[in-house]
Amino acid sequence: MSTTAAVATPSVRSEVPDPEPDRARRLWSLLPVAALSGAAGYGFARVFPPSELLPVLAVAVFAPIVLSAVLSGLLGRRPARESRRPAGQGGRPTTPLWPSALLTVVAWAVVVSATLFHEVSDGLPGGPALRAAWSALLDAPHALLSTILPAPGEPELLVLPHAVVWTATAVAAELALRTRAPLLPALPAVLAFGFPLVLGADGPGSSYAAAGALAGAAALLALVRSRARLPLRALLLRLPAVAAPGLVAVLLGPHLPGLGAPYDLRETVTPPTVRPQSTSPLDQVAAWTRNGDEGVFTVRTSGTAPGNYRLAVLDRYDGTTWTSGAGLTRTGGRVPAEKGADPGRTKTLQQRFTVRSLPGIWLPAADRPSSVRTPEGTSLSVDPDSGVLSTGEAVPRGFTYSAASHLPGYDAERLRYAAAADDPARVRLPALDAAGQPIPSVRSFREIAERVTRGSTHPYERAVRLADWLRATYRFDPGALPGHTYRSLEFFLAQGGRGTSEQFAASYAVLARTVGLPTRVAVGFRPGTRTGSGTWQVRGRDVLAWPEVRFSGVGWVPFHPTPGETARGGSPAVSAKEPEDPRQADRESTEPAPPSTGPRTPGESSRAAGGTSGSGPPVWLVVPLALLLLATAYVLYALWLPYRRRGRRRGDPDARRRVLGAWQQITEVLTEIGLPATGAHTAQEVAAFGAERVGDAAGRRLPALATLVNEVEYGGRSPDAAAAASAWADCDAVEKTVRRRVPRRTRLLRVLRSAVPGRGRVRVTSRGRRPWSTASR
Repeated sequence: MSTTAAVATPSVRSEVPDPEPDRARRLWSLLPVAALSGAAGYGFARVFPPSELLPVLAVAVFAPIVLSAVLSGLLGRRPARESRRPAGQGGRPTTPLWPSALLTVVAWAVVVSATLFHEVSDGLPGGPALRAAWSALLDAPHALLSTILPAPGEPELLVLPHAVVWTATAVAAELALRTRAPLLPALPAVLAFGFPLVLGADGPGSSYAAAGALAGAAALLALVRSRARLPLRALLLRLPAVAAPGLVAVLLGPHLPGLGAPYDLRETVTPPTVRPQSTSPLDQVAAWTRNGDEGVFTVRTSGTAPGNYRLAVLDRYDGTTWTSGAGLTRTGGRVPAEKGADPGRTKTLQQRFTVRSLPGIWLPAADRPSSVRTPEGTSLSVDPDSGVLSTGEAVPRGFTYSAASHLPGYDAERLRYAAAADDPARVRLPALDAAGQPIPSVRSFREIAERVTRGSTHPYERAVRLADWLRATYRFDPGALPGHTYRSLEFFLAQGGRGTSEQFAASYAVLARTVGLPTRVAVGFRPGTRTGSGTWQVRGRDVLAWPEVRFSGVGWVPFHPTPGETARGGSPAVSAKEPEDPRQADRESTEPAPPSTGPRTPGESSRAAGGTSGSGPPVWLVVPLALLLLATAYVLYALWLPYRRRGRRRGDPDARRRVLGAWQQITEVLTEIGLPATGAHTAQEVAAFGAERVGDAAGRRLPALATLVNEVEYGGRSPDAAAAASAWADCDAVEKTVRRRVPRRTRLLRVLRSAVPGRGRVRVTSRGRRPWSTASR
């Protein structure tokens, strides 16, 4: 008698978890947690070079996971009394949270002191190393936002990803070991991924690979922590579906239309401006020229013919000296492209320099470099406006570094119709003396420039005529007196007639400014003398100064007014041919003027017609379409899920599981007519509810089926195929009756809600028995 009661009262499916599989599942979930943290940390690959970042991530990912697992007691032997816990509490860690949090912080302090800041460590975790780490952690966000990415792999900067990833991993590991929620442990990694997204908005590469890995790891975490008891083979078969979200993010992310450029927080941060404190290289042109045989540097280049090497750019003129207004910014080696400039086609030149005798803080490179590699420990800075490089201190003899440059190939036809850039600071000249009186030299310069460029209709034509006139009218003299003050330039133009490239470049820049052309002076070197295959020796005699003019949409374009420069072939700059007859410029002024507007490019024609070239659909259209696609995918998934679940239960090869599956299917169907989806229901309670609500023959057979289910689940009975088929016949009858009584719209809404994890499933247990009453219906 007691045996029969024991068989009749238990539930269809017990909620008492088996502690061993539960602990194992939580322990295995630490692997996708590590993958999540690693993917979030790899987002910093746009901020730091991967070779510098990966060792930091390895420590910050695995150390907290091991520490949390050990502290939670999951790796050690559990006490005997723990196995006798009340039902429902099996598998939960007994270690309080506060010791784990405290020890995690202490462990981070010890590890960061022993790794990143070991050079300042005195052997004590709370010593100078920890103080330096804490100070660097507070300063790192602003330092990274004011550094050109990728940032140098210095401990003062790497401490930020170390702390972010360590914290995210520790929190995620604790959530994985202490909670049952499938996706909750992924939240810290998702939040941590926001750091590299914000800090790396201007960095090289993209974050789609890291985002794809993050999505795939989150899907794997949900699979491993799923409440469904899936065997290993079933888990392996679902791995392709787990990899699908990551693959979609990687492949389709870069091609989504309407996303636009990411918001760059650097636009709101004022970087510390470092003005170079060094002698103007233009003042050293005469000294380099006099010591013509002295070696300045050697350079080994790739197959492309080298151009001139730019050393410094001077864009400020006070009537006495040309100086640099460069605002130097730290960089890990990348030189940002010039904003708003598109010179057209380019060719790449690789260079490797070895300094012999180079005074000052500047490093030469061909044109505007795109990347630079210096020896470890070098404090490299770049002026984002001009692209010039600086070490901040005197360059030592034997200093070696590499640079990559993209030499522009200017389109003369495009330049012909280009407008001068709107750059008042590079057009302005000091016109008043200390007493507030007009400076006569400025009026004299303007008269000369207007006379030379008379009849020119476009800025580029004026720029070419000035260079041609200076080159044809004056002579290059390496022994000429130095100087580029107003008085020196006026003497050069009016009486001297001889000068070095210092006078030619400075005169051109001043004359061009008087007719509205924004100019600056560049100082550098010619390619030098070839000493071997791809190797060049640059000496003092190769020093050269040249002016550059800024055109809208093109950028800074070099011109060469110094006689003989166009014949040397030492620069990729655009310049007019040296006229055979000095009177050619006068004849050009009498020729008909070219049309005031040049031919439109396809992109310009598209914009003129009101379109935008190369842009995708607007955001206001893309966002609703994306939401519609997501909603459609969800509805299709919700409609497919019940059929898939029912098919797996009915097609199970084990007759015992087919009987239990049929009962579970009946229980879920009964929720559509009032059986609460929450709470604890025994098999007999479910059968009583079904017999009352369903009625007819299908309802009357449910108590007998409930007895069979109890005997199969708890009495050790092994049903045959006929019993399983009869159970599913009863299920079919119940489903048919319920479908006739429940409106289709109601059933559809329940199906959509049941697709949400944790909803729409009846929890049946032997505890919490509640008899059905009219009030409970």
